[in-house]
Amino acid sequence: MRVGVYSTRLGEVPVSTACDRAKIACDALKGAYGSGFNYYSRALKEEAEKKQHILENLDRAISEGWIQVYYQPIVRAVTEKVCDEEALSRWIDPVRGFLSPGDFIPVLEDAGLIYKLDLYVLEQVLQKINAQKASGFHIVPHSINLSRSDFDACDIVEEIRARVDAARVPRDRITIEITESIIGGDFDFMKTQVERFQALGFPVWMDDFGSGYSSLDVLQSIKFNLLKFDMGFMRKLDEGDSGKIILTELMKMVTSLGVDTICEGVETAAQVHFLQEIGCCKLQGFYFNKPIPLDQLLERYAKGNQIGYENPEESAYYESIGRVNLYDLGVIANEDQNAFHNFFNTLPMGIIEVKGGAVRFVRTNRSYRDFMKRFFRFDPGMQSEARPIPLSGPGAPFMRLVQDCCKNGGRAFSDEQMSDGSTVHAFARKIGANPVTGAAAAAVAVLSISEPDEGESYAEIARTLAADYYNIYVVDLDTDRFIEYASPAGGEDMAVERHGERFFDVARRDNMKRIYPEDRDAFLAVFTRENIVRELDSQGVFRTSCRIIDTGVPMYVGMKITRMRARGNRIILGISLIDALIKKQQEDEKVRRQNLLFGRIAALSGKYYAMYLVDPDTGLYSEYSVTTNYNDLGFDKRGENFFIKGRSDGEKAVHPDDMPYFLRTFTRESFMRGVENGGIFKMRYRLVVNGAPRPIALRAAMVSEADGDKLIVGVNVLDEKGV
Repeated sequence: MRVGVYSTRLGEVPVSTACDRAKIACDALKGAYGSGFNYYSRALKEEAEKKQHILENLDRAISEGWIQVYYQPIVRAVTEKVCDEEALSRWIDPVRGFLSPGDFIPVLEDAGLIYKLDLYVLEQVLQKINAQKASGFHIVPHSINLSRSDFDACDIVEEIRARVDAARVPRDRITIEITESIIGGDFDFMKTQVERFQALGFPVWMDDFGSGYSSLDVLQSIKFNLLKFDMGFMRKLDEGDSGKIILTELMKMVTSLGVDTICEGVETAAQVHFLQEIGCCKLQGFYFNKPIPLDQLLERYAKGNQIGYENPEESAYYESIGRVNLYDLGVIANEDQNAFHNFFNTLPMGIIEVKGGAVRFVRTNRSYRDFMKRFFRFDPGMQSEARPIPLSGPGAPFMRLVQDCCKNGGRAFSDEQMSDGSTVHAFARKIGANPVTGAAAAAVAVLSISEPDEGESYAEIARTLAADYYNIYVVDLDTDRFIEYASPAGGEDMAVERHGERFFDVARRDNMKRIYPEDRDAFLAVFTRENIVRELDSQGVFRTSCRIIDTGVPMYVGMKITRMRARGNRIILGISLIDALIKKQQEDEKVRRQNLLFGRIAALSGKYYAMYLVDPDTGLYSEYSVTTNYNDLGFDKRGENFFIKGRSDGEKAVHPDDMPYFLRTFTRESFMRGVENGGIFKMRYRLVVNGAPRPIALRAAMVSEADGDKLIVGVNVLDEKGV
């Protein structure tokens, strides 16, 4: 129950006016839970008068320029250059002075008039873009905010498209921002509108992500181009580690969905550095600049104290290196690497940019900076310019590896011995190339640090075997811990995929997903710790093979396990792709059996020139020739498209008088019709053999084999009587 009261202490008024004012007092309680009452006051009176002023003067405010568009920069986290601008409206009233957006936007939304304001903002943005283009500025995307009532008042999608196209501004230069709160009102309708915008080429951002609504449910159904994290996250960063952990994990989740991110409300250098490390793509807040009108923006550029616009041709490159979360590879350090964890709380990781013979540390986390200071007496966080790649000394092998990785692509694994005798195991992966400058960037991580007495590195073993195996596992039989290495089949380098424990349990779980169902029981019965140890003790090697379905198609792989006697009770397992070899052996055996069968048939009949086995669905075929005369015709022994190939070969060997009949009859449709109607397809024609016509009878019948129905086609030689 809500009650509004008007007291005559504010003056005697007509009853109707008193009721209206009591209603205003009552409406002020909307949104409050529980019952209550409220008196009409001078503050409510002033608020009502201001609301009425806004509604009565909106059109005039637009036409006479009382409403101005302010622009706030959005900067790329990795470059701190302006990559987007957000357009915001401010009402400078000649009577009431400055009105904040909180004063007039809710009023216009409730009245269903906000679409007029938002379309006016769009038109101002389009004029600004064209003016900047004429002045030679880089044109970054500009975002405009839409309200739920925009979609109710008009076809806002079409209204925006028409204005943008008329201004000849590329559609991807206008970004649509909508808050997650307006999605829930009519989910299906709003989902359709978002998809309409995106289909037309307009990026769509979700504003105020995480502000209290069911964001995760929305993300599963609507593919936004970017999520803007609510500024409440920034306020919680200084309250303890929980805020940082939540934001880090949310950032990782959103990035994994392929969606870009912005944090708004950024006000301190510490917040900037933290957001850069966790992979936030873009930043917005007073730390960079508050919203300012166009004339002040141009004044900043004229004085040379502007932030600077990003070159749009470099945007994709900086997006790729900005998304990497520099805490995301911590899962690799699952092993109990005491020497490693004595130095660092998380995996040292950074982004290195390579151009020619120089490198620049674009982004690094604190662990990587501590690592570089400890081993190389160098702080990459203080680097402002590119450094020459060292040709010798500490760090040279790894830097050359990063250079090769950036040049050739792919992933690489490296070991380097430090001055204290320990070995640093590092990883590099190319993540992008700058189309403007020619620079390339790689993500690098220090995976582990081995003690001086650990001997030959696993990486060296993996690299040696990379050309023969695409997966290698090093397993400690005493602890069941393992390291998995992977590379493209036949590649030259191995990269760490994961460290783990309980190898045989993990292998059993993985193999239940990867192995072809028909091979699972047999493989699991053989691939046990006991069988492997027994075979290694008696034979020195364990071998097996099976089919896997990683690509959706069964492929044969071979597994070989040997002991690493110099490394304690450890084994090394290599997995190689033997699909082509096995299938060739199977095909050769199949052809051998077919030739044996056809040879026996030909020996009994004595009249066959040749026999074919044909797959009626795919057209694949193989031939068995009985006579050298038929071989001399030069027909392929195996191939595809039997019916097309047969007609093509027939044009070379069939007697000209029989050619029309042959081409008309030698079709898949004729073969199948004959088999279906009478069980056997028949046709007669003449082949020209050694310059003389020879009468031929071709017969075909269907047989069932393990891999499906097949046509057996026999080419018979007829005598002079046609028998």
